[in-house]
This record gives sequence, structure tokens and C-alpha cells, in this order.
Amino acid sequence: MVSGPINCVKYLVFIFNLIFFLFGITLVAVGAYVQTQLSAYLDFLSTNINGPAILLIIVGLIIFLVSFFGCCGAVKENYCMVLTFSILMMVLLVCQIGGAIAGFVYSNDIKQLVTTQMKKSMVNYDDPEKGGVTKTWDTVQTKWHCCGTDNPDDWATAQPDKFDKAYPKSCCDDQIETCDSSSSTLNKQGCVSSVEDIFEKNVYYIGAVGIALAVIQVSLV
Repeated sequence: MVSGPINCVKYLVFIFNLIFFLFGITLVAVGAYVQTQLSAYLDFLSTNINGPAILLIIVGLIIFLVSFFGCCGAVKENYCMVLTFSILMMVLLVCQIGGAIAGFVYSNDIKQLVTTQMKKSMVNYDDPEKGGVTKTWDTVQTKWHCCGTDNPDDWATAQPDKFDKAYPKSCCDDQIETCDSSSSTLNKQGCVSSVEDIFEKNVYYIGAVGIALAVIQVSLV
């Protein structure tokens, strides 16, 4: 007589764990995607702006593992495993919300953060020990058809001895040997707006996905 309701509860718990299992995979996927998108720009930003993405990956992996054991506990009707799963999920839910909030907080400070770090990194352009900075700047300026942080003159401010009369070759679309203010292919728009858009979009993904999954998780508990 009692086996029916017990089996029903067992399968419900199993389904909930399976849903959390999928949530874990989703968090890892979103975090990994954002981390991949931002990694190309971290060499010259030198900042922890990818922290929320890393946090989501870690929380997602833990949810993935914990929910797996929760599924096992539900199938084996192990009360201790299910209770442990419930407690851990509540702790992870708090971390997940924290990561999502951090994503939204970062989105409000991105403009100032990106501008400051980009201008600092220009000093290291062409430094043999900072090869990642040079490669990233050339990639950004070539891909987005831009030059400097706010405008091409930023290069003269950052390195007056080297860029007083010319700019990096990547500032010109045709990559000519001498790229200066007289070059017809000189890109006069700064790169900061393009880089900001990349970071704002991806950090927003972190916040939106984290909050959305947290709301769904709370409604299922």
C-alpha cells in the first residue's frame, strides 16, 4: 500500500536531481563559453574580469557532481545521500547567485575598467617580454578597424619615443610599413568601444543565465 507513494517520491527526487544535473552542465557550458570569448583579451587587460565566468564553471562542476550522487541516492533510497545533496545544493545556490550578481556588478564598471587597463597595456606594446600584449593589440586593431584606446594619439602618449610620428602597422587597414596620420587607410576610431561591447555582452550572459537558473532551482526546491 505504501510502496506506490514511496516510489513516486523517489522518482520525483530523481527527476529533480536530473534537472540539477543538466543545470550544472549549462553553467559549465556558459562559463566556458564566456571564458573562451574573453581569454583573447586578458593578456592586455591584466584584470580579474573573468572571475565570474570561472566561478560559474566551478559551481557548475560541483552541481554536476553533487546532483549525480543525488540521483544515486534517490535510486538507492539512501536518505543520508539525499539530505547531503539538499544541503550542498542550497550552499551552491548561494554561490551561483553570487556569481550572477558579480556579473551584473562588473557590467556597470566595465567602461572605466577596460579604458584604464587598455591605456596601461599600451606601454608594453612591442615589449619582447609582453608578447601577448602586442599580439592582442594587433588583433583588436585589425579585427575592429580601430587604433589606440580612444584614438590613435593614445600611442604617442603611451610611448612618445616610438610612436611620436607613426602608429603600429595594425592601425592601418593595409598594414603598410609606415602608418601615420597621412595614411589614407589609418583607422581613426578608438578600440575601447568594441572591447567594451565584447565584455559587456559576455558578462551579461553570466548574470542573466545565473539568475534565471537560480530562480528555476528555487521554484523546484
